Amino acid sequence: MLLRVEYRADRVALSVYMASQLFDATADLYRLNPHPGPDPAELFTRFLAWTAQPPP
Repeated sequence: MLLRVEYRADRVALSVYMASQLFDATADLYRLNPHPGPDPAELFTRFLAWTAQPPP
């Protein structure tokens, strides 16, 4: 919720920021558990999907 408040005027910047967090998390998860590796759909939902929703 704090990210929505902080980036309320710039949703694109929020998406870019969260994409960078997704990249870092994917690398960390793959390094820690390469088989079967992180699920891309779950990570997308967790990090990026919610940024496209309008704020309440």
